[in-house]
Amino acid sequence: MDGAALAKLLTDRGLTAEVVPEGPAARTVFSIPEMDCPVEAGEIERELAKDGITGAALNIMNRTMTLSADEATLARARAAVERLGYHAIPVTAKRREVAEVKVDWTRYGTALVLAFLSEAVELVHEYSPDMLPLPEAWVSGITLVLALAAILLTGIGTFRTGINSILHGTLNMNALMSVAVVGAVLIGAWPEAAMVMVLFEISEAIEQLAMARARRSIRDLMSVTPERAFVLDGAGAVTPTPVEEVMPGARVRVSPGERIPLDGVIEKGETTLDQAAITGEGLPAEKGPGGVVWAGTVNLTATIEVRVTAAASESLTARIIDAVENAEASKSPVQRFVDRFAAVYTPIVFVVAAATAVIPPIFLGDFMGWLYKGLCLLVIACPCALVISTPVTIVSALASATRAGLLIKGGLYLEEARKLRFVGLDKTGTLTKGEPHVALVRTMNGADETRALEIAGSLAAMSSHPLSKALAQYAESKGLEPFEVEAFKAIPGAGTEGRVGRGFARLVNLRWLREAGLADETVEAIFAEIMREGMSATALTDRFGVVTVFGFRDTLKPDAKEGIAALEAVGLEPTLLTGDTPEAAKALGDELGLTHIRAGLLPDEKLAAIADMQKTGLTAMVGDGINDAPALAQSDIGIAMGVRGTESAVEAAHVVVMDDRVSSIATLVRLSRMTHGVLLQNIVFALGVKFLFAVATFAGMATMWMAVFADVGTCLIVVANGMRMLRANEKLKTH
Repeated sequence: MDGAALAKLLTDRGLTAEVVPEGPAARTVFSIPEMDCPVEAGEIERELAKDGITGAALNIMNRTMTLSADEATLARARAAVERLGYHAIPVTAKRREVAEVKVDWTRYGTALVLAFLSEAVELVHEYSPDMLPLPEAWVSGITLVLALAAILLTGIGTFRTGINSILHGTLNMNALMSVAVVGAVLIGAWPEAAMVMVLFEISEAIEQLAMARARRSIRDLMSVTPERAFVLDGAGAVTPTPVEEVMPGARVRVSPGERIPLDGVIEKGETTLDQAAITGEGLPAEKGPGGVVWAGTVNLTATIEVRVTAAASESLTARIIDAVENAEASKSPVQRFVDRFAAVYTPIVFVVAAATAVIPPIFLGDFMGWLYKGLCLLVIACPCALVISTPVTIVSALASATRAGLLIKGGLYLEEARKLRFVGLDKTGTLTKGEPHVALVRTMNGADETRALEIAGSLAAMSSHPLSKALAQYAESKGLEPFEVEAFKAIPGAGTEGRVGRGFARLVNLRWLREAGLADETVEAIFAEIMREGMSATALTDRFGVVTVFGFRDTLKPDAKEGIAALEAVGLEPTLLTGDTPEAAKALGDELGLTHIRAGLLPDEKLAAIADMQKTGLTAMVGDGINDAPALAQSDIGIAMGVRGTESAVEAAHVVVMDDRVSSIATLVRLSRMTHGVLLQNIVFALGVKFLFAVATFAGMATMWMAVFADVGTCLIVVANGMRMLRANEKLKTH
């Protein structure tokens, strides 16, 4: 039964129901293979606007258009794109793969040979006429036929798109090339015209291959996810099932050597997992019942049973890929500059070239010579190198970041990270593991420690609070069995209470003790000592007063101290922002070498602290994505530790650190600086080459051959330079 039929059935029975599109199913993705320039994307946006269609997300790097709309609107959008001479191909596969880029090298090779033959016939006839004893008309005819054959063999698509662009009052690279080639044919520069078109098309094909490789480096993440899951039924029978058909709540079996098919929680078994595909962390992780597992990670040692918690389309791997592929919507400053520059630059080039061909001959004569120079300018000034190198660089860097355990949601945050001056660090889950353990036990008034621990462990076993869990585990480690607890209840903001055996007991904090008048000098001194050591504390009380005080110490992350040093090494000023007591915060700060500490902060006070730091420089906030949500939202770059609370972290933060290492934030800054450097190199090189050849053109020293080689060569060089960022992960590891 489809959604509409189900809604009608419910409505007929007096209920209110409507069909609401959900998640990715409401989005339609169209592949637009010809869209590789901001000017072309602008054309499509304007054409869609004419039909009243808004909200389309155009991704130049992926050459896609994503639109959430009904079938009629989608059909109108597709028709609008195709009116411009582009193809709009719906991407309907359940598991979107990178479209295979197929280059017809035979056709390109044939066209290149024809273009060279055209030039060879002309040169041989001019310099060695004895070798080609044919009439002038015959030679011209052969040269023209060869050139036209080469042009038509490769350039039909370019002409079609270029003509559509001109007819719609806009100019793009295809329009520039079309005008240049037609102009060269009309003035008799047939070999040059053929070579311009053939080499332009070859460079476009190479650029497509480069972009496909950059995209595939991200999409390869999906290839680590198995196609099938072995689903268990109630009787324990196993059924191989496509992962797209497995719903949350199902139980799947994963044997040693197999990859986890879907996100889930281990229900049975203990094993070692290789999580490098997700976290970038090379060391295996030990996990047992209750442990979270992610699709694509490798089960190394034992068979486990996993309860699925997310559908295939909502797995962490799928969300990572979706976030990075859609990073185009959050462009870096350099990328936005290049897009705006190209949109203005292309028509300006066209006007300058036209002026060069028309105005000087009025005063200086030599119309054909100046027309030739104008055509050379069109070829030289083509903005291919500028517009294609930037997204290639950004996506290559994002792919490297993903392999390094960094999920960066867009070029904006990738490039802005280099400007960071301050970073606010939450304590639990960022600098510590958030796994407290009992580090100190102080009994009072001659109480028996074992008996006190039995009672405290019994109360603690009834609660899910982290300190209670730690206390229950401590009692269990001592071989103590919990007693039955009656009349158990939580004391809001204070602790728990209940009847254990024949006595009534409470596990409470210092504030409750003070309010109850049980915090005498001895109790206050013990709590003060514990807090000076940077620990948390709770007290066990009975009807006579305080029996025992327990001190809890959180486990410091192994790389916390190294991570703080790495942050300072890249020029960041780390500040601890915590809700803990000043004493506990200072103890942690002293252990890590942190000098900037703000303690006892509520969520809104953390937000204010971030806002205060932002007054003097770009500021990042590092937290778990939920409790620190206000501060994460306020910061210039919100960074979440991904292993804890991954479900919310991937959605909420601008950057997610999948390996949970503080030092990875320094890696983010270094990667940002490397990326910005490559972007600037490409822009300076591309504009420099074009400027030099433009000068050479006006000086009469440039030919269309030189122009096309300069343009194509510049494109290939900057694309290759941008793709160096695919190997950035290797350089980052050496720091």
